[in-house]
Amino acid sequence: MKNAQHALPERFAWHCGPTGYELHLDDVTIAEVRPLDAGRVLRMLVQAGDIAPFEMTVRCEERAIGWATQWARQRAGMLCRHVDRQRAQAAGSTRPLDVVPFAATA
Repeated sequence: MKNAQHALPERFAWHCGPTGYELHLDDVTIAEVRPLDAGRVLRMLVQAGDIAPFEMTVRCEERAIGWATQWARQRAGMLCRHVDRQRAQAAGSTRPLDVVPFAATA
């Protein structure tokens, strides 16, 4: 976890909660790692441009966190622009910020 945290750009951070780990861009959750049977499921929650939400199973949290960290680093500029654009649109309308089109999970 320490290596993944250091590898992330400034606005990104992993948070550990009672149900698993979440990758945040500012205050927006973009990925989560949760227990699933004998392994873990990594859910990428981003829906922006050509990127759609997806999930995959992994053996352990370290692999999921490492994979998601690399994925986010490779797309950091696009992800930051997307969140910033959604915030600007929300600030100029009556829509609440939590309508940012990142997929919600059950």
